This record gives sequence, C-alpha cells and structure tokens, in this order.
Amino acid sequence: MIEPAERELTDLIYAALLGERSWQDFLDRLNALIPGGVSTLFFHDQKSGEGGISLAAGLDADTARDYAAHYVGLNPWMHNVARTPLGTGIIGERIVPRDEFVRTEYYADFLQRRDIEAGVGVTLWREEACSFLLSTLTARVDPDANQQVADLLTRLTPHLTRAFRYYRTGRFDGALAQFGGSLLASPDVGVIVVGEGMVVRAASPRAEAMLSAGAVVGLTAMGTLRLRDDAAATLLKQMLTRGYAGPRSHSTHFGAYRLTLVKAETEGVTGYFSGLAATLIVEEARPAGAPDMGWLARRYGLTRAETRTVEGIVAGLTPIQVAESSCIGLETVRAQLKAVYAKTDVNSQAGLVRIAFGFPPPR
Repeated sequence: MIEPAERELTDLIYAALLGERSWQDFLDRLNALIPGGVSTLFFHDQKSGEGGISLAAGLDADTARDYAAHYVGLNPWMHNVARTPLGTGIIGERIVPRDEFVRTEYYADFLQRRDIEAGVGVTLWREEACSFLLSTLTARVDPDANQQVADLLTRLTPHLTRAFRYYRTGRFDGALAQFGGSLLASPDVGVIVVGEGMVVRAASPRAEAMLSAGAVVGLTAMGTLRLRDDAAATLLKQMLTRGYAGPRSHSTHFGAYRLTLVKAETEGVTGYFSGLAATLIVEEARPAGAPDMGWLARRYGLTRAETRTVEGIVAGLTPIQVAESSCIGLETVRAQLKAVYAKTDVNSQAGLVRIAFGFPPPR
C-alpha cells in the first residue's frame, strides 16, 4: 500500500511544482493513507513560540486557527522539535513518551476531542529558529504501523526539500520583474527584495550600487541588509515575522532618500515554501510629502469613494480598517478596490502604492 502511494506522492510533488496539480492534492493523497488522519504543512518558531498551519487535509479552517491562537503553545512535540533530526520522519513517542503525552492538555483538549491518538512528522526545512514540518495525526496508536508512515515521510523529504529550494531561489529570480523595466532602469531608484533574516534575495542594478556605497543601505559582514534608518529597519524586520498584522506598506524619508516598504503577499502554502518577503524601494532626490490623490483620481478616472479607499490603502490601512474608518462594509471596499484595479491596470495593493507615488504600473 505504501510503495505505490509513494510513487504517486512523489509525482504529485513535482506536478505541484510545475503547477499541474495543487499542494492540496498532495496532502489529500497522503492523508488518505492515515486512519482517522489529519495531515498538515505547518511551521513553528522556537524563539517566539508561535506557529501556524499553512495547508491541511482533514482539518477545518476554524480548528487550524484555534491551533495557531492557543494550542501551538501547548504542543509538547514542538517543545523539542529543534532537537529532532532534519529530514528524518519520527513518531511522536520518540519525542515525548506516550504515558507523559496522554497527560498533557494538548492531548486531552485538542487531539482526543477529535479522536486523534498519535502523530508522525518530519522537519523539512529550518531557517534560524523556525522549523517547517510535514505532519500526520492519526487515530492509530500502533507505533510500528505509524513508523511505516514516518519512513515514508523520510523518503519523501528530499523531493520536498527541492520544493523549498525551488521556491526560495527561483521565485526571487523573477521577483523584480513585477516593478517594470522603466523603474528598474531608473538611475534614481533602487529596488531590493528582502527575505527572512534580512537576507537580500534580489536587487536591481541601481540598488546594487546603493548597497555597495552604503549611504542609506548596505550589507553586514554576514551578508544581510543593513538600513541606516533605524525606524525603517525595525519595521522591515517586523514585516518579515510571521503573524505580522501591521500596515502592508509604509513610506518615510532618510536624508535625500525616500524609503518605501511593501510587504509581499505570501500567505498560505506559497509563503510556507517561499518564505516571508518584503520589498524596499529606495528613491533618491524626491521631495517629501503625501501622494497627489487628486492627480491620481483625474489620471485614472476614480470616483470620490474609490479615491478615499485608495488613500487609505496608500496610508497603510488594511481593507478592514478602510471599511471601519469610512463606515462602510468590507465588501464595498473590496468592490471599490476591484474597480480601481481595473482602471489602473494593477492587481494588488502594492501596485496601487507604486502608482500613487509616481512609479509606473507593474507589467
């Protein structure tokens, strides 16, 4: 049963990488092998104690949110996950003895209520204090049968590791393309894509020169990004943490430079594999001040309501916050954004911020 399923699961991994199938298809097929199964791709940050489920099979969205909000801190397996071998499938009993495990609040309140008795998992990737795991929970107690699943996860890990490398390298190779050739060729603007740990994933030619000069941005001895503006550096680090709920974009000035930070939209399984990212736009010799919303409205034929919504987004508000501040419904804000996207030929909030500050729309 395991051997033919292994071949199918391996094929599904590469089909998902090529976009021919989904990662949900992979998880669903894996979960079908597990009695009373729940299979998840999830992460756990050992330093902060936070974690979350990026994709699941056999688990509803409300339960996944409950895990991230409360039970992640009670999961005894995660207390020791940093000491488990990378890439080796392991049954829960090897992390916490079963007689201890069944006395935990995590087992009694979260697992047993869902008829789950045991777990099997593998750490696929580690980045600083954060572990990325594939886990299966099961109603089956038999450790020998569960070890067979652990061995399967071990054999699948090299293929899943290739997925991490693919997303975390190839994804950023084209990350600058969204900003359009005219912006990337500008002698006054540098664009830098920053990943977790302040690692520079990609940089435009002008940004590379700025990094070498070190006047406003530079590289540390460890090769990570150094920002001379302490407040901007702090916000950028916050944007690169999981659970960040602040503004998606922010602009400030440092001397003769304007700095614009835009958090990349990397939610769900995309963010799981590719990691968190944000874009730093460094613009030289531009005057301080807010975008000219009147010009923007005239240029793209925006209504007053649409202009107010765009102004909120440019100020760093979320659609929910725009709805609350304007005393309108969230669906109204979404409808206005959809209309604005059509008029401006952009397809994201980050794109609206760019054109509001005078940058050309992405292509």
